[in-house]
Amino acid sequence: MNGAALDTIVAPATPVGRSALAIVRLDGPQSSAILASLVSTLPAIRMATHLALRHDSTSLDDAVVVRYAAPHSFTGNDLVELTLHGNPLLISRVVSACVSLGARMAEPGEFTERAVLNGKLDLVQAESIADLINARTALQAKLSLGNLEGMLSRTAAAIRESLLFVISRLEAALDFSEEGYDFISRADARSRVVAALDQTRALSETWRRGSATTQGLSAVILGRPNAGKSTLLNRLVGSDRAIVTPIPGTTRDIVRETIEIGGLPVTIADTAGLRSSADVVEGIGITRAREAARTADIILYLVDATVGLTAEDETFPDALLVYTKTDLAPAPPGELGISVTAESGVADLLAKLDGLVRERFVAEGGSLVNERQRLAVAACSEALQESLSAIEAGLDEQMIVVDLYRASNALGLLTGAITREEVFTEIFTKFCIGK
Repeated sequence: MNGAALDTIVAPATPVGRSALAIVRLDGPQSSAILASLVSTLPAIRMATHLALRHDSTSLDDAVVVRYAAPHSFTGNDLVELTLHGNPLLISRVVSACVSLGARMAEPGEFTERAVLNGKLDLVQAESIADLINARTALQAKLSLGNLEGMLSRTAAAIRESLLFVISRLEAALDFSEEGYDFISRADARSRVVAALDQTRALSETWRRGSATTQGLSAVILGRPNAGKSTLLNRLVGSDRAIVTPIPGTTRDIVRETIEIGGLPVTIADTAGLRSSADVVEGIGITRAREAARTADIILYLVDATVGLTAEDETFPDALLVYTKTDLAPAPPGELGISVTAESGVADLLAKLDGLVRERFVAEGGSLVNERQRLAVAACSEALQESLSAIEAGLDEQMIVVDLYRASNALGLLTGAITREEVFTEIFTKFCIGK
């Protein structure tokens, strides 16, 4: 991030556009002084006060003003929040007045970065704020709230604390090696490292579900031409999104729409019918369909019940087989069948998909949700395995401690207990301005 942490920064904290109310934030050592230049009376700390804002003898707006004193604020600095009328013109004039009085425009994520630097939040909690803002479903919001409340951070901190316990005692043994003191036995050290390794591996296993819950899922509808793929997509999204005709090969490119299934956003792709085709354009669409299947989380393979499975039907691992047009012919016994025309079996299909999503992909609070977190925990696991190997090989305490420090530092990078500027830049530049 550019700019010194001691600068006073200003930015709108609500989205651009007209609304009933809007909030402008001022943060830094000059925030109260700048506010004093805009109002007739400086309000008491943490007391919401209705005041007129004026600058250069010009009325800016009536506002509800709340002033916070360091360290008792979101950022840990002196902070002012101005609740204005939600007219973009008024917001711009207030921000410009603050800049003319000594503030500078905040960069993306700079308020939250200051909260992290001042120990108000850790990195996982900061990332959870961004995830919470961008959540599209209640389950996504629930996961983000859990991590914002510290569920993942507490797990990582507990593992790191156990490692520091072992490190401190092994280092003490090194310092007093000539006296022959034994601060921790090899068996005890091994037991604690094994426990930490098990906990770290369990944490790593939350990544797939955590990432899926945060990012959403992809589903692809496959099948031979005229199996009812486009008809099903239109039914699932509730609109005529894809063209439906009795002519084989109508769909030549991928058509995508996102709906909520099992509490998560699922982007469903309608694809070209799978067959051998001499048509160049249709062939490209078929290739894209197979490529989409390779990366999809869920595959629906549709079979026309009036035709049944044929030698030309393709197989895909873990695909959900669905027979269509069951108003004209029944599905085989035990198989899932639907008729969009007769509105038959669609509810069963949705229930099946709902259960599948919740069983395979929904994460609980305390899960890893992004690649940075996954890599940090993976580095910890690798270092713990090395330290365990060193213990079991009877190596010197110093060799064991080196790997334990690596593991501890990886968890420190996860939560921000150990900071790196490039990590901060990568995280906070993705935030909106004013957060």
